[in-house]
Amino acid sequence: MIKAVFFDVGNTLASRKPNGSLEVFQPSTPKLLTVMGSVLGLRLGVISNLPDELTSADLRRLLAEAGLLTYFDPGGIVTNHDAGADKPKPRIYQFAADQMNIAISDCLYIGEDQAEVAGAQAAGMCAILKPFPPRD
Repeated sequence: MIKAVFFDVGNTLASRKPNGSLEVFQPSTPKLLTVMGSVLGLRLGVISNLPDELTSADLRRLLAEAGLLTYFDPGGIVTNHDAGADKPKPRIYQFAADQMNIAISDCLYIGEDQAEVAGAQAAGMCAILKPFPPRD
């Protein structure tokens, strides 16, 4: 039974603007997060590969500035820096499930990258490939 949903950020929920900020896909991202969290009662998180120059705090700031941070469980925002592994390595997905204290088999990953979706599946998560560009 799915209890938590983890999303990729870039090209799944938003795109990066030239200035580095996030441009949320409207209206699909807010609707998707609202339905998953408020309507279905699932815990929501993020699994993101960040470049070396960005920190986990930077990701939280970007999500907050884009109006997305409040959708996510505070323990569910996971980066490759936190996990010590990049997507699509199974270790990052297991780390994310552990951060939420949920069995990996009770987690779903949604992203636009086929290799990352396959990595989540290899780790034991359910996973869905979300089309990019988004179809609102």
